Amino acid sequence: MSSPAETYLRDFHRRLPGVTSREFGGAPVWRNGEGHPSSYSLLESEVPRGEAPLVVLDLACGDGHLLELLARRHQRGLSLLGIDLSEHELAAARTRLKDAATLTHGRAQSLPYPEASVDLVLSHLAFMLMDDVETVLSELRRVLKPTGRVSMVIGGGPLRNEAFDQYLRLLRPVLATTPNAPLPLGDPRVRTSEGLAELFRDFTELHIQNLEVQGDGPPELVWDSLTRTYDADRLSESARDALEADFLRAVEPLRLADGTLPFRWSMRQVTATRP
Repeated sequence: MSSPAETYLRDFHRRLPGVTSREFGGAPVWRNGEGHPSSYSLLESEVPRGEAPLVVLDLACGDGHLLELLARRHQRGLSLLGIDLSEHELAAARTRLKDAATLTHGRAQSLPYPEASVDLVLSHLAFMLMDDVETVLSELRRVLKPTGRVSMVIGGGPLRNEAFDQYLRLLRPVLATTPNAPLPLGDPRVRTSEGLAELFRDFTELHIQNLEVQGDGPPELVWDSLTRTYDADRLSESARDALEADFLRAVEPLRLADGTLPFRWSMRQVTATRP
């Protein structure tokens, strides 16, 4: 039986399939001061090149953007798996990937794969939304081969910027007065380095790296991106309209000479090894 959070996420991705890859598939990202094409490309680069047999699972694969990056390699011996909670995302993934990956509808808490059958698990902006993450990690340990690895991009982290601070300042009182708006998504421990270290205690070689994802653009375009976040999505149309007007006024002084608004998304990349 689905939890309220899973029911909401299914509905969100029914209405907006492919939203994550559209927002972040081409957004440059910085890690340790070094630039990369996108947060997806960081995960793609975790997969070794070569001809040795290799099974890669994309956990919560969405519309298949990450799997497509891997399929484009035409790498001999590389087997691609994808699983997602949303049938609508999977429909988009099947259209995108054809027969390049084996796609399954299912939950991360009950993976339909044999023990020790996967070399590498990747996941993009999904783990921080999942129920019962302890069970998810137990399932990853079960399906990973000995010394198999997991690498995830997750939302949140210490990065702050003026435009996002203004958004949060305006959003919090609106959420506080919106019935049923603050639907909890995920485990709070995923939002901190200390919590992640606790959750991954049964893995080794844990690395947590902060990411800075570029979201610069005209204020209206930045606002459009913010409306596709889960918090803004749960607001009424009138509340969103009022928040938009307040946000555009608040960030007007932050615009650069070319009219763009500097904006950064905060993410983390978590990589660990199954003992």
